[in-house]
Parts: sequence; C-alpha cells; structure tokens
Amino acid sequence: MHKRAAYDLAIGLTLRQLSEERGTQRADIAAALEATELAVTRFEIGEENVSAGGLILLLKLFDIPWDAFLERVTANLPIAESEII
Repeated sequence: MHKRAAYDLAIGLTLRQLSEERGTQRADIAAALEATELAVTRFEIGEENVSAGGLILLLKLFDIPWDAFLERVTANLPIAESEII
C-alpha cells in the first residue's frame, strides 16, 4: 500500500509533467484552481494537497480523462516514493 504522501507527490509530479508538455503557464494553472502560483508550486512538490475539486479542475484544464490521469499518477508513484523515503 502506498502512503498518502507518495500519492500527493505523484499527483504533483503529474501536474508538472502535464504543464511542461502542454506549455501551460503556472499562472494559468493557478487561475483554473483559484489558487496562487505559490500554491501550484506547493502542489507540484507535494507540500500541499490538491482537493477533489482541484483535481476535477485540472482534468478539465488539461482535457485529460480520469483514467489517463490516474495512469500517469501511478507511473509517478515509484519516483514519489523514492523522494519521500
């Protein structure tokens, strides 16, 4: 079983990857999440959790289905776990 912190970081890593791949600016992500750019950075490094509502907004922003997003998060879990442990 994966620790919650690993999932939080894996979500952040996935957020960073999607924004880099699609050229989405941190300001645009912050606006979509109704958060600050600092909060987006904190999401990316796993210091702050993305809420369920925030996840839905991210899926809409990046136009990605839940299963594809979850697949990417799962792929990032080993990286996240190695950074936490």
